[in-house]
Amino acid sequence: MPELFTATTALPLGVTYRQLPRAPETWLLEPLLPVGGALLLYGSPKVGKSFAALQMACSLLDGSSWMGFQVRTTGPVVYLQLDTPRSLWATRLDAFAAAGLPVDRLHLGDRETLDCFPFDIMQQDHMMKLRDALLVITPTVVFIDTTREVHNLDEDKSTSMKLVIARLQAVVHPAALVLITHDRKPAHDSSASLINDSRGSNYLPGRMDGILRLTRKHLYYIGRAVEESSLTCKRDTQGFWHAVCDETLPHLHTVLTDPTLTTLAAQARALAPLIERSEEAARSLIKRYLLAHPEPVGQTGQTE
Repeated sequence: MPELFTATTALPLGVTYRQLPRAPETWLLEPLLPVGGALLLYGSPKVGKSFAALQMACSLLDGSSWMGFQVRTTGPVVYLQLDTPRSLWATRLDAFAAAGLPVDRLHLGDRETLDCFPFDIMQQDHMMKLRDALLVITPTVVFIDTTREVHNLDEDKSTSMKLVIARLQAVVHPAALVLITHDRKPAHDSSASLINDSRGSNYLPGRMDGILRLTRKHLYYIGRAVEESSLTCKRDTQGFWHAVCDETLPHLHTVLTDPTLTTLAAQARALAPLIERSEEAARSLIKRYLLAHPEPVGQTGQTE
């Protein structure tokens, strides 16, 4: 029985699959959101998801790190906010501007600017109105806050959510898609299940390249390129989120995924100058990190 795709029938003459055009950079936000990919951020109502998402949007615009994760690709960012009245939302944006974040460079939309309230991605004219606006902007990423406000279908049915996600991705393509939604039940500050704990059908998290669950003290994450893990985070008095180990997490990730550093001693020597601490302090930090993250990304084994 012939294969569905072969080198002669599916590809241009003389071209292998690996030679097809691809983005020069794999990641927007490494290792959570690939170029052209999809990311889900969810948590309890009023936990601060929109603040965290706006911070991410600003990072994807200016290249600064987000919660310790590195931005690899920047470009125009669209943030479509359909869950909060404009007066309250604008007040939040004022706080971002006062903090020096580039919120005024974001392409912002709400249920009024779309001129089709309530917005419904399943209505062809609504879909095309959003598509036409995005074609002018050509964004690298589009945020939808919240997913529940862009459709009227049953969130618990996979067939319904498949239609919604398909339409959203068709509209934003080739940009990446970031969806903000709620827990399906009141969230406890534990890892629970990043697949089963988000609202609605499991089709939604299953379709994502990365999943983030935000609680009042932790950010739990998993993705196609990262095992399920977490980091401790907190909000300051202005409402902004910070990773408690914000300065060390990227360096830890770099050291622990370096295939040439196979021993704890070698990792500590490499980490110490990056975090400007002694090798002993670096060794202690690595040990504590490995206790909390038994299977770090790319870990191939370690000896003393």
